[in-house]
Amino acid sequence: MSNDPSILLQYSVEKEDYIELFSLSPFVKRLRYFAIAANFLLLVIVYFAMVFVDVVLLNNEPAIFQVNLLIFSVVLFFISCVYTLLKYKNISKTQAEENYEDRYSGRIFRLEYNKHSREFLVGNRKRRVPANNELEIVKTERKLFVYWRKDKDGEIFLIPNHGDECHLTNVNAIMNDVQSKGKVKIRTAK
Repeated sequence: MSNDPSILLQYSVEKEDYIELFSLSPFVKRLRYFAIAANFLLLVIVYFAMVFVDVVLLNNEPAIFQVNLLIFSVVLFFISCVYTLLKYKNISKTQAEENYEDRYSGRIFRLEYNKHSREFLVGNRKRRVPANNELEIVKTERKLFVYWRKDKDGEIFLIPNHGDECHLTNVNAIMNDVQSKGKVKIRTAK
């Protein structure tokens, strides 16, 4: 192995791989949980609105927990969660496809890792991504998903964990260096 501090990887990114990378990103996951929480809040509002209507308009006895309204609200909650998550999945997939077309379609992706500065230079725009505690690597059998920061301004990219011998040697060198410094979160996908 040479003493060159930079390791260069060039590879193509498949659309399905990028969609998986995008859908597993921390920001997209956080939005999914937000959608479920919003559905729960909507359930509470609808439930108390139905209790209000039952008491005021129908002149029934006030009761906070009415079994028939509670059952209706729970069923409504599950239906709205299923609908929201399916709709969210379609929106997320559409967004991932648009991002893929803008960034990767028909192009060779370029990734450089500098051992001395411990940072990645991502893509042709060479955005600097430090290998620090904000970096998370998710290993799968054939890919490494890399997420830097958990907000919308974070960077996501993938590294194929297969290919020719030179590519595999470079990937292993990057992973060994990143693991030896110890601040990067590395986990295996479920």
